[in-house]
Amino acid sequence: MDEEDERRFDLLVRRLVAAKGCREMFTTQRGVTDSALAALERHCRVDHAAILLFPRRTADLSGVLRSRGFEIVRTCPSTVVRARLAGRYRLDPASLPVQIVHAARDGAAIEVFALPREDRTAIDAVVAGERARDDESHLALQVLRPDEVVILGIARLLTSLLGFAADGGGFNPHEDAEHGGRTVLYLRRPRAGWPRRVELACAGRHPSTLRLWEARTDG
Repeated sequence: MDEEDERRFDLLVRRLVAAKGCREMFTTQRGVTDSALAALERHCRVDHAAILLFPRRTADLSGVLRSRGFEIVRTCPSTVVRARLAGRYRLDPASLPVQIVHAARDGAAIEVFALPREDRTAIDAVVAGERARDDESHLALQVLRPDEVVILGIARLLTSLLGFAADGGGFNPHEDAEHGGRTVLYLRRPRAGWPRRVELACAGRHPSTLRLWEARTDG
């Protein structure tokens, strides 16, 4: 992995370590209220931080992670990020073998979306775009007892008070397999600061919630 990706990864880890919980993560955010923080604490927990990196091979990540004290927990195929990249850059999803590498250290969890570069030039635009904008980097909140009312209520809190907007979502059958998969809703906001993007991670299939959320996503 090159120096730029290592720099981006180390910055994400520092931000994750500072995010002790939902209250600590959002308490300094402009517009937040005590009742909003209480609702986030009641219904969510900080689950992980995520980043898209471009090692020569996915296996090359292991040395980088272990040198920083992380243990790889598991690896599984990405469906949501792969589809987002394919749509954004007008590429065949089959040409984007994105793997999700789950790693943990002292209770801090990281997800690395690994898109190997190997000798391919077809993904040069993906590399340049992601490094410029961090379109896939995010902080993930696990919704503890997900149903449509709770999921959309938390999403509405983030959009109405903290300036986030709907940024799509998806379903991955490889995550939370014991619950039938994982539904994710993404939110992003235009202003600088961390986190610019949030994922609401919801165990199980929630197709109607996902349809409602995608209908709110611009473009």
